[in-house]
Amino acid sequence: MELDLKQILDLIKNNKNRDAINELDKLIEKDNKNINYYHLRGISYLKLAEFNEAKNNFDKLISLESKFPDVYNNLGVLYFTTGENELAIENFKKAITLKNNFKQAIYGLIKALTHLNKSKLNGLNLIIKHNEINKIDVDYSPNKYIEDSKIKAFFNEANQKIDNEFKNFEYISTQIYRRDSIILNCKRHKKVFNTYGVIPKFCFGCYKVQIEPEKILDLIKLYILFDKISLNNIRKCMIELRPNVSGKYKGLVYCDSLEEAKRIQKQLNKLIEKNFNKKLSSIIKRGCTEYGVKYPEYNKIDNNQMKHKSDWIKYEKLVDEKFPNLTFNEKLRPTVKGISLHDILVIKNWLAYASLTGDQSHTLVSDQIFKSNFIEKKINL
Repeated sequence: MELDLKQILDLIKNNKNRDAINELDKLIEKDNKNINYYHLRGISYLKLAEFNEAKNNFDKLISLESKFPDVYNNLGVLYFTTGENELAIENFKKAITLKNNFKQAIYGLIKALTHLNKSKLNGLNLIIKHNEINKIDVDYSPNKYIEDSKIKAFFNEANQKIDNEFKNFEYISTQIYRRDSIILNCKRHKKVFNTYGVIPKFCFGCYKVQIEPEKILDLIKLYILFDKISLNNIRKCMIELRPNVSGKYKGLVYCDSLEEAKRIQKQLNKLIEKNFNKKLSSIIKRGCTEYGVKYPEYNKIDNNQMKHKSDWIKYEKLVDEKFPNLTFNEKLRPTVKGISLHDILVIKNWLAYASLTGDQSHTLVSDQIFKSNFIEKKINL
């Protein structure tokens, strides 16, 4: 008995994508003009990381119906994942042009723009605003104090460019990355841990230099330092929203070894003393915080550190079989140097967080009081 579309959607939702494809094959044999069949089959192939097959189905859909915003959004996701960033931007743009308030496509486009300094695509205000923001330069020297007034000036200049369009826009991102094309595939590793409670083998060689500013003003200064510093390592700035995890603001630099982490920590501590006129809390930690909560011995970074358990590999294989899309490392381009639209929207979320948590240094960054339902809900949870 053939399944209907609702049943096929349930298969896709439950990651039974191969079963969904088999059912859609049957439906397409009977009706090869139904755009929903091609769309769902393309999504199923996309979730299986079979990108050529996914693209073929999306292209077939477009040949039947060219004004279908969801298919352009999914093509944007496909091209972003495979590292074809200009094509990703072009397709996200088409999706938004066809559907003005298409949130998924807007988020996708903003994310894609973080990997492209100046888009050649015009005609969309969002892209124009990103390009304008990226032209703003923050004067920085590794040997000089970062003046508070410079932080306020650059943020206000950038925010003024987007205030009308994005004043009430609910952006759901809270982290700012700087990286080359290397992807750590953390989604896959966390899926293994969250599903089976075991730490993936890769994460036993992952070390981080963690810096903890006490004020939002210093987190933004750290973001500037991370942008300006010549360092190939992935680095990110974030607010802490995880329950039962200490600290409010964090900067992280990812390292391949303990020796590299020690070297980078020393380098950063020297820069921070000059750029901040003070020291910030700085530690070396291993992997994700959640790992150390469940396995306290994992936190040890001396000679008695926890070793990977070989029988845990079977759990990694189970996750890889069920979620093949997580085994594919996204082929992203390096993040842009300088400020992006994404950065400013995230900083607005940081300022909302600072206001909600009683950090008055947010008034040194902006005279505006920013609000975010997304941040408020996270804090309440």
